Amino acid sequence: MLQELADDRRLPAWLKSVCRGTEMGELVLAHDWSATALGAPADWSIGLRTAVSVCLSSRFPMLVVWGPELVKIYNDGYRPILGRDKHPGALGASAAGVWPEIWDTIGPLFHDVMATGVPTWHEHEPLMIERNGFTEECFFVWSYSPLFDDDGTIGGVLDVVTETTDAVVAQRRLSTLTMLGAALVDAEQVTDVCVRAITALSSASDDLCSAEIHLMVGDDLARVASNRREDSSSGGDDRLWPAADTLRAVALDRTPVVIGGDAGTPVGTMPAGEYLLPLGDEHAGVQGVLVLELNQHRPFDDGYSRFLRLLATTIGSSLESSFRRAMQLGEYRHISDTLQAAMLQPASDLPTVAARYLPAVGNLAVGGDWYDVIDLGHDHRAVVVGDCVGHGLQAATVMAQLRSAARAMLLEGRDPAAVLDGLDLFAATLDGADCATVVCVVVDRAADVVTYSRAGHPPPLLVSGSRARWLDDAGGAPLTIDSGPRVNATLRLHADDVIVCYSDGLVERRGESLDLGLARLADAALRHRGSSVQHLADALLRELIPDGAADDVVLVVKSLPAERH
Repeated sequence: MLQELADDRRLPAWLKSVCRGTEMGELVLAHDWSATALGAPADWSIGLRTAVSVCLSSRFPMLVVWGPELVKIYNDGYRPILGRDKHPGALGASAAGVWPEIWDTIGPLFHDVMATGVPTWHEHEPLMIERNGFTEECFFVWSYSPLFDDDGTIGGVLDVVTETTDAVVAQRRLSTLTMLGAALVDAEQVTDVCVRAITALSSASDDLCSAEIHLMVGDDLARVASNRREDSSSGGDDRLWPAADTLRAVALDRTPVVIGGDAGTPVGTMPAGEYLLPLGDEHAGVQGVLVLELNQHRPFDDGYSRFLRLLATTIGSSLESSFRRAMQLGEYRHISDTLQAAMLQPASDLPTVAARYLPAVGNLAVGGDWYDVIDLGHDHRAVVVGDCVGHGLQAATVMAQLRSAARAMLLEGRDPAAVLDGLDLFAATLDGADCATVVCVVVDRAADVVTYSRAGHPPPLLVSGSRARWLDDAGGAPLTIDSGPRVNATLRLHADDVIVCYSDGLVERRGESLDLGLARLADAALRHRGSSVQHLADALLRELIPDGAADDVVLVVKSLPAERH
């Protein structure tokens, strides 16, 4: 008698029929339903039996939720939606417990259907779900329909669903490739290709968090265009940055490199951080590296890597076409020389200096804004920040020459005013150098004195203790505008004082008074005083620069160390 009751409790005849021949059927039969709010299957209502029979007999993904707790029963087709983390634990569990990360979205829908009996319809809806070890971007078409109990009341909900993630992602990637091809179709110069490519990829943020192009210039790699925000390097962001030797290896070996991801999981099942792809084949006239920061909510699978390789191939082909045209016109030597001069890395005396350059989104990574940090010996450091009119190769050419001239004069021992006087004369001989602005600051760390002079440039900010003041003396007109001899201003410094030099892109906003931007800078600098120069620089960029900034930004933060020499 006890054995018969056990068989009746575990294997009712109707349940054995609908569960025959499916993996989920076997799991449903083996599940201890008496431990759930539904109770033993032998006691289920006809309405619940009918719903379960329809679900388990279908190959289309279906889910039945029943009762106030919305207990889940699902078929083989629904299993992949749960991923490796939620199955088989979802069977017999409440829907709210299985999907806590999206319950704010789907919970009200379930309850509305239970309350009103009105079915829902959702097409290609995005949901961020956690089913395979990370928060995954997914898309679904689904409908919730009421399930009626024996007394005519609504006892549960039938979820008929299909995942459309692959189709949605494939369509948006195809759109990106189409948009990239259209953007590059008439690019004439190599640098035009880089700027247009990065601008086009800036619109593909669902798959690419950032992108940058490095080209071989001589024996070195120069970052030519980028939409990456440099403040992520030390501002608490988890994103990875490729080392120079890694970039060089990709360019020379012609082998893509994946950075980040979980090495302990099967390939293609988890996100990766960055993908570095070579640009141009081994016989191409232009070679380089495309650095792509990836969507952390998509697995780096074959489809993702194939899409990124197509991007690199499209950009590489356009670069080669532009290179051949430039060679025919004799322009490529000028492009190469300009990039090589403009991309020289300035010296710095870390940890007391942090320097940042952010191009306008999609713009050349070289242009009219520039900076230099120079060790003058004898405990003297010079900081120079300048801004030339315009963008692109012409501005980069002027910038490189002004920076080189300023460095040479500082190393000769000239003071800031004398350097600006020399730049006035030099700029008058350069096409495009008219009205360039410059600020030159020399810090004497032994005497705790700063000497500075300005040529039309925004004043540096001095943060001293709990006070901020502008170094707005020793001002003058921009270069080439006759305003008489330049003058110096001198100020005594204290231990841990910080000087912030910058270009106008940090503080200017269209339609807004410059005073508001300066006030924002002073307020942010005071709030972050006492932190390292690296943290301060990154915090200023993070708080003051909106996404999609329209102008380039240079920022140099110099501190006076507490320890004296």
